[in-house]
Amino acid sequence: MIDPDEREQAALRAALKNMAELMAEIGWTARFADLSEAQALALVTAAVDGFQEAMMASAHRPDPEVPF
Repeated sequence: MIDPDEREQAALRAALKNMAELMAEIGWTARFADLSEAQALALVTAAVDGFQEAMMASAHRPDPEVPF
């Protein structure tokens, strides 16, 4: 991502929270190269999911009364 806007930066910070929770379980002294494939995939998933959830939560929502 090049030059993220404010909304994207906020979503990245939210993703960091997800990653930090997982790193607390894995151990902060673990090097990325030493992670198992499952741990690395879980870390990437936490990052992507956190980013997407934050972006969806901050997205403009159209009027809920409009049926389309």
